[in-house]
Amino acid sequence: MMQKLTQFVPKGVTGMEPSEFEVKEEVLSRIKQLFKKKGFHQVQTPIFEYYDLFNEIKGTIDKDQMIKLIDTDGKILVLRPDATIPIARMVAEARETKDGKPVQKYSYVTSIFRMNNDPQNIQSREFTQAGIEWFGSDGVQADAEIITLAILSLIEAGVDAFTIDIGKANFYKKLIEQIELAEHEIQFIQRLIENKNFLELESYVQELMIPAPYKEALAAIPTLYGEPEKVFARANQVAVNDEMKMEIEHLEKVVRELEAAGFGNFLTVDLGLINHLNYYSGIVFHGYIAGYGQPVLLGGRYDGLTKQFGYDTKAIGFAIYADHLITALKAQEGGTRSWNI
Repeated sequence: MMQKLTQFVPKGVTGMEPSEFEVKEEVLSRIKQLFKKKGFHQVQTPIFEYYDLFNEIKGTIDKDQMIKLIDTDGKILVLRPDATIPIARMVAEARETKDGKPVQKYSYVTSIFRMNNDPQNIQSREFTQAGIEWFGSDGVQADAEIITLAILSLIEAGVDAFTIDIGKANFYKKLIEQIELAEHEIQFIQRLIENKNFLELESYVQELMIPAPYKEALAAIPTLYGEPEKVFARANQVAVNDEMKMEIEHLEKVVRELEAAGFGNFLTVDLGLINHLNYYSGIVFHGYIAGYGQPVLLGGRYDGLTKQFGYDTKAIGFAIYADHLITALKAQEGGTRSWNI
């Protein structure tokens, strides 16, 4: 009978037993309170959006991942595939508080919907994100403050052991901009870097008709991972222009700020972080829990996103994948002992 009942549940979605749901709600409550304490205003974006919103914005998610349906007027709708873009639209609409000042710090806890037909990928078609977006923020201090909040969020959730991998999206972008490659070549190189496929990347770039320093830099990017001092030294060696060196200088300052605040033990530098959401333009970071292979937190700077809605402002934020977080906490010894649920 149970096998027959499961036939009525679509792939990629699931229910939660009371005990599981209580744990999830407790974790999210702690995170929401932390966001509120830090001055972020919680918002809710529509569950349905026009497909054109995401189709016309550069660097958004893969269109094939969107769950689409047809409205009564014939227009294509999608279930919310991303939280940052709708919030960026809200900012561009110049919403204000009662005192007339623009809201710049937003938080959210919401469901995200994406198609996923890869059985090796544990991300479901419906999952919960908790995150923050800070608009009008720029510079080393702002970047360090947001990464600090990401660290505090995982601590508040009860995580015992984790690392924050920090990279710089523009380090790779400022390199690839100077190389004449076809789009399919760029995409293939990006996948090899993301997967840290050192050998295939080395072989592939050696066949490209580009100067030797560019080959060396491309092949080196996925190896630029680990202890900050060593990564910074090697990155400056392979940088082929001043812009790449400036990106490293900025990243080094952010790391120094975090180390001075006592968070150095959580940090790893990874210049191979190339997020699939290409609206990221500056610092990027992923949060990993010990013993769990998937990132539970993703974030970064996306200074050009609101400009596509007619409002040019700086921005940075991050999202916690709550379902991954709960799964990782279950596997991490002691992760739920202090909740007293």
